[in-house]
Amino acid sequence: MQTTPGRPRRRTRLARALGLDGNPLRRASDRADAWIRIGLLAVFLIAGPMAALGAGGWAYHAGITAAPAQAVPAHHVKAAAFQPALAPSYLDRADQAWARTRGESAASSARSGEVLTVVMTLAFMALALLAVLRLARAFLTRRRLAAWEAAWSRVGPQWSGGRT
Repeated sequence: MQTTPGRPRRRTRLARALGLDGNPLRRASDRADAWIRIGLLAVFLIAGPMAALGAGGWAYHAGITAAPAQAVPAHHVKAAAFQPALAPSYLDRADQAWARTRGESAASSARSGEVLTVVMTLAFMALALLAVLRLARAFLTRRRLAAWEAAWSRVGPQWSGGRT
């Protein structure tokens, strides 16, 4: 098999790694596994940004509506922002941003951290999709092992001289 250097070779390697190379010896469960991986990646790439922007908008809206409606808080915390919130370059709206904050309470020591709803949404979505992938691969592995056991039960007695 001759390949030209450069892109076609990388494309061939990628197709083989994804299980989309048209290999006639590839099992149906391997092809299903490849399509499940591609589908979950597409879901992450398409729905991930939409979910992140939606969660950022929801957090912003919840924050601005809850602040005036709060009565006397049960736990007083003095908070201060170290720097103004800067929106990531891929967002058009400035209301979905992160800021470095510091909060102090009478009951605990000072704590600081970054508030970023968009990244956490993407991280949780990635973890959920990885869990779905893990479950799908476990199901496919059980099917592969059952098929292998059935095939061995037919061929095994021929190799072992009739003993089971």
